[in-house]
Amino acid sequence: MRFVWVLFVGALVLVSCAASVETAVGSRSASSSSAAVSMTVPPMMSSDISVSSESSPEEIEAKLQAMADSDFEESTNEYHSTASCDNQFPDAKTISVNKFVDDLADVVDSVEQRDIYDFVTLDGTRSRLGPRAFWMQEAFEKHLANYEPSEFAETRLGEKSFLWSNYIRWREAVCRAKSGNGSIRDSVVEHGRFTHYRTDWPGHASNWQPFPYLDIGSQVVAAPTINGLEHYKKYTAGAGIVIVGGAEVPDAAMLQARKSVVYQTSARPEFRDMLIDSRVRISLFASEDTSGLPEYQGEFEPGGFAQGLTDASMTANANWVCFPGNPDRGGDPILHEMVHTLNHVVFEQLNETYFYERIYKLAEKAIKKGVFIPGDQYLPDGDEAEMVQWVGEYWATTVEGYLMDRAGFKNSHDTREWIERNDPDLYEMIVRYFPTAPWNFCPEIPSGS
Repeated sequence: MRFVWVLFVGALVLVSCAASVETAVGSRSASSSSAAVSMTVPPMMSSDISVSSESSPEEIEAKLQAMADSDFEESTNEYHSTASCDNQFPDAKTISVNKFVDDLADVVDSVEQRDIYDFVTLDGTRSRLGPRAFWMQEAFEKHLANYEPSEFAETRLGEKSFLWSNYIRWREAVCRAKSGNGSIRDSVVEHGRFTHYRTDWPGHASNWQPFPYLDIGSQVVAAPTINGLEHYKKYTAGAGIVIVGGAEVPDAAMLQARKSVVYQTSARPEFRDMLIDSRVRISLFASEDTSGLPEYQGEFEPGGFAQGLTDASMTANANWVCFPGNPDRGGDPILHEMVHTLNHVVFEQLNETYFYERIYKLAEKAIKKGVFIPGDQYLPDGDEAEMVQWVGEYWATTVEGYLMDRAGFKNSHDTREWIERNDPDLYEMIVRYFPTAPWNFCPEIPSGS
């Protein structure tokens, strides 16, 4: 029996570690890898994200590749300021790029220091919480309403290079989010591209062209070819989430991942549009850890980690998923890390204050009463999990147990009946966001065995 919680340190805090490299990636239509990297685009229409039930796998694969190629072409287009965006900030004062960037850095730092919802131990250790994406968008809008840089050529400030085109990309993304025609996630990712903020690891979304979203039902097809991401050979999608895997990932694991997220989001289907617009992706692997994935070389997480707001994807070990032919008893990385991902991607953009005001108080109460029994966590060598980690993992672990609803699969909070009886306030929180309808998780392991 395995009770392992995977903690990706950058994903525990609500703004995960980020990255930026100068090398670009694109789809197979690209003639070289020196073209522009990932792009942000307006939300897609429903007709663009589904296929006919009569479509053959070959037709689906052709459509996916055409979508990926179109995305790449979009990413290479030159960005210009639009009149609609100019009209949103009519009174901005023109200042030098140096001052604009310095002041913007101060604004961002002030957002990062907000601790309204943080949990702090007696020794000062902190578990971060809060709608930092929402706060960041507010700060961006205020800064752009007050200031704009004079047009500049490529400018080096310290060790960083700033491009006018990247400024325009960011400004346009802020405008789209402000007007409801784009996501806050795009705004934050483009800020990273422009300022190189937290862009010192390769998994930052600005470094990778996203996979297109196409709901193809319960089937697995060949993944579209995207430059730099050729590792991924398999594709499926559902509930607003793209799922890809290498050749070694079983089709059954891909389909179980899809089944899990479709069920997990079924009580709040309105979240799915936000997941599509935020380019949420699950990267499945069947190797020892995440280091075999192209975006996460050097990251040695055995079970996987959540997708932070500016990350390219969520990851999960397919060998830890229960599916036909792989009767795995214990925690489920798809369900667990998707709880974190919904927090980072959905709650942060929605400013879900109901959740933020309650969850750490519930966690602390359950831990102190001995109701919540922590399991093992994967932490950097030499680190040991303490109260701050348990508080941070309480929500994902208990929701994971609620969704699985299998006695003995978790140390505590393993069934809905147990949670409702022993942690009733948490139960009320869970059913606010997750389904109450029963489902048959991991039938490969008979009940009571």
